[in-house]
Amino acid sequence: MWINHFHLRIERGVGLREQIRRFGGMGRDKKGIAAVEFALILPFMMLLYLGTAELTYGLMANRKMTLAARTLSDLVAQQNDTTSATPGRITDAKLTTIFTAANAIMAPFTATPLKLAVSSIGFTPNTATPPVYTARTQWTAISNTGTPRPCSVNLTSVANTSHPSSTTMPAGLFGAGTVIVADVSYDFTPPFSGTLFSWTQSGWGQAAKSSITFTQNTYMKPRSVDTVTYNPTTAVAGRTKCP
Repeated sequence: MWINHFHLRIERGVGLREQIRRFGGMGRDKKGIAAVEFALILPFMMLLYLGTAELTYGLMANRKMTLAARTLSDLVAQQNDTTSATPGRITDAKLTTIFTAANAIMAPFTATPLKLAVSSIGFTPNTATPPVYTARTQWTAISNTGTPRPCSVNLTSVANTSHPSSTTMPAGLFGAGTVIVADVSYDFTPPFSGTLFSWTQSGWGQAAKSSITFTQNTYMKPRSVDTVTYNPTTAVAGRTKCP
């Protein structure tokens, strides 16, 4: 009766003691535990792997974009053609070359979402003591629908820690001379199109989107001249010399 209760089948040629020993060993068989544990943690491990991959790609793209912005402002600030009557003059050909160099920095990422703008900002003092400076755009040039600095308006002085924009300048930069400014943005699309992670999904009052926008603003004083001037010989779309 005890054997029937546990549905132990009596095999011919195998003793009762041996069959009871085999039945007792079934409770210690752990061959399937590893497979079950793997199946339980696999979704978490895949989520962790994909999340790490997207985060890494995002950090790499952001770093590339930062280098592109620094290169853009740095190369313009270095202009010093000693053979010219106006040593600090930058030509359309040079601007095109510099924009091309900035785009090349994004490799192996595509440069298509990279929006570039470079401008020269001049500071004019008033008669107050100490002087209070007014910041205005002298010239501005863009590539790939970048955001140009506005002409004929005073740029607003904001705290150095404020989020930069094309209509403001950090208060710490106000002083005699000029500053070359690069305003750069990059629309980064995650390798998995953001379908797995909520940072590209709607929520918290934000609209759903398939990319995240990185921005970078860099400021450089001209290296060898007081002012880098731009005097276009022909009209080029996206490039403006302010009156």
